[in-house]
Amino acid sequence: MGLNFRKSISLLPGVKLNLNKKSAGLSFGVKGARYSINTSGQRRATVGIPGTGISYTHTFGDKKKSAKTDRAKKKELEKNQEVVQDYNEQVEEVIGIHRTGVDAIDWNRVETVPRKLASLQTRVLEGDIDAYYEVIETVEPFDELVAFGSEFEIGTDNPACMVAEFNIKEEEVIPDTMVTLTESGKVSEKKMTKTAYYEMLQDYVCSVMIRMARDLFALLPVERVIIHAVDDALNTATGNTEEVTYVSVIFDRATFNKINLDAIDPSDALSNFEYNMKFGKTTGFKPVVKLTDW
Repeated sequence: MGLNFRKSISLLPGVKLNLNKKSAGLSFGVKGARYSINTSGQRRATVGIPGTGISYTHTFGDKKKSAKTDRAKKKELEKNQEVVQDYNEQVEEVIGIHRTGVDAIDWNRVETVPRKLASLQTRVLEGDIDAYYEVIETVEPFDELVAFGSEFEIGTDNPACMVAEFNIKEEEVIPDTMVTLTESGKVSEKKMTKTAYYEMLQDYVCSVMIRMARDLFALLPVERVIIHAVDDALNTATGNTEEVTYVSVIFDRATFNKINLDAIDPSDALSNFEYNMKFGKTTGFKPVVKLTDW
């Protein structure tokens, strides 16, 4: 229990000096009507009907101090809102990678072929796979994705189909905390639930795979794009870390062109294509077999 101190000293009839640990003040008036002021800048007027217990009190604070406090609270709230907004934008970026991509090239129309790729037009139309690689190397469509910490490999021996592998590296991309704003305007940071974490991970992986298919269809005259999402996992039988496939999808151009990429849920969108994926809401991905084009 804290120690309180309060003392009231009568100076004149109707005038009292009030002392406590935090401030000192004067009060004036008679029973039923009093006015007080203290060193904290607070002023108070009390009017009542003697003998009834009915009274009305109005407190006059220090307006300058109050305004300064209000500005400080507003500034803090705005700062907290920015923190939460930044977090939400980062999450949206992680699960919305598929919404942007490189400009499409129609290799049969010279006007759509960038000048830096013009020398490759004939070879690309002839199905020269080396020319495909040169296009990818020149445009570098996956540079933005590399910024997320992911790694990619691309290869094929069929000019109608491109195969790509995407290394997930979830620990470098998916946050393990949730940031929200409380009703009082404070920033709340809590451990993300397993369900929320794995749901974000699934959307991220599927979004990246769709983005890769989008860019490859835009750059190359292929009819199919096969993408595998892989990651390293411990093989408990051997005690060694091995690469494991968690999602494998065959995207076909005809179906892909019908999708509204701005409105899809990336995880749901895979149902439009042939795919292998085993996913639990509280356990995440399980290993699957890679799909092939034959």
